[in-house]
Amino acid sequence: MAFIGAAVAPVALRPVRVSVCSSRSVFVGARVAAKVAAPVAVVPTMKFEISENTPFEINPVIIVLAMVGWIVPSSLPAPIALTGGTGLTQAFLASMNANLAAWPKGPAGDDPFWTLMFIWHAGLFATLIFGTIGVNGRKTGRFDL
Repeated sequence: MAFIGAAVAPVALRPVRVSVCSSRSVFVGARVAAKVAAPVAVVPTMKFEISENTPFEINPVIIVLAMVGWIVPSSLPAPIALTGGTGLTQAFLASMNANLAAWPKGPAGDDPFWTLMFIWHAGLFATLIFGTIGVNGRKTGRFDL
């Protein structure tokens, strides 16, 4: 189970410089530093826990590498009847284009678009999940023998 919590980090504010003007809108002179009573701003941050007290980092580099790690292999041609001999990504994009050409009518329930969409996204999310688990597991030393 993933637990999503919000941590609160205090942020101190700096004094602000303001100009002093008279009631006749004539510039009086020197700038004075306004005394700000150092209020604390609340900055929420997202932290995930896979199990109790086990932190889980989300790293954008892992997300990009996992996406490339799925898109490149799924673009290779394969002799699969559903893809017509092309790669899964090309077949999925061709199916999207064919359905967009029939706009505003959407794809039917038995259209191969749904199967391609499910397979493509299931592979993408599996790659993202396993890549993130692998990197976080290596950082925490879970895979050390």
